[in-house]
Amino acid sequence: MKKTLLEKCRILLLCMLVVMGLSACSNPRGKDGKTKLDQVIALHEVTIDKDQVNISEVSDQQLKEEVESSTESTITISPTSWGESWKQGWFDGLIVWPIAQLINLFASFTDAGWGIILATLVIQLLIFALTYKSQISQQRMQEIQPEMQRLQAKYQGKNDERSKMLMAQEMQKLYDENDVHPFGSMLVMFIQLPVMMGMFYACMRAATTVYGSFMGMPLSETPLYGFQHMQWGLITVYILMILMSLIQLQLPKWLNKLSKKDDKKTKAKNQDKQAGMMANTMNMTMYMTTALIAFMYLSWPIAMSFYWLVSSVIRALTSVLSHFISEDARAKREKELAEKRAQGVLKNRKK
Repeated sequence: MKKTLLEKCRILLLCMLVVMGLSACSNPRGKDGKTKLDQVIALHEVTIDKDQVNISEVSDQQLKEEVESSTESTITISPTSWGESWKQGWFDGLIVWPIAQLINLFASFTDAGWGIILATLVIQLLIFALTYKSQISQQRMQEIQPEMQRLQAKYQGKNDERSKMLMAQEMQKLYDENDVHPFGSMLVMFIQLPVMMGMFYACMRAATTVYGSFMGMPLSETPLYGFQHMQWGLITVYILMILMSLIQLQLPKWLNKLSKKDDKKTKAKNQDKQAGMMANTMNMTMYMTTALIAFMYLSWPIAMSFYWLVSSVIRALTSVLSHFISEDARAKREKELAEKRAQGVLKNRKK
């Protein structure tokens, strides 16, 4: 009980920190869709054209006057220090600045597109390493959904205290048998949220994405711009992102169908029907989530589509890895349980 309350408190605290951080973030882009000059995060000194950034809405009046009074057609941006980012808020200093500089670092050896891809790979692998146990628990949580749906269908409409208690006991038994920690598995989702928002701001503010491109595609442009001007590169990346998101969401269910535990048959046709309805509801939720992401990313820089595409691929691969680790652990637990039962039978026979 104490462990469960501790997990709830940790998640609540993390949510509060994320909300506080995001509420302090200002829009780094001006009305013209370009990144404001004083919001650009640079690793090295770079010189870019004036028309690549927004100058009119810069909050630093001294900087604004200096640039506007200059007759040069280019602007030189100095490296952005960690201390300068902290002045704009802890979320900028702790999350946005490191991600933006990581993108800039990789991009300095390759290009802006590969900078985002490699930075995403490092970030996702780091998240997986830090939340390994939570991700395994999350994977198992997804894989036992058919059993949970049948259990919920079994007690559907039974609101008396005894039925509620029996359902709670059976659900806890299901969790224990599969080594699932429901609240612990939620930790991954709440860590991904600030990272996603940090990447959102970093992709708009990293100097290499402000002026950089990938295979001829300006990373500051949006998929909406691609559809309006029939830019097939932007459209292709956006569509691949949506398809990979759907695959990544459906992958645990597909892996579950391949596992042996799906060979179990239901005890009643009515339960199967109700469980099927619940499964359809979950599928609808997945589709709605993907539709929401597709809608948001339509007007976000294509750099974010790159991030989500690569993230979906990495999460799909880690889902496969987590599935086989989970199945191996399950086989070991079943073997140990079978050995204990066999030993118990032998003891009874001797008696």
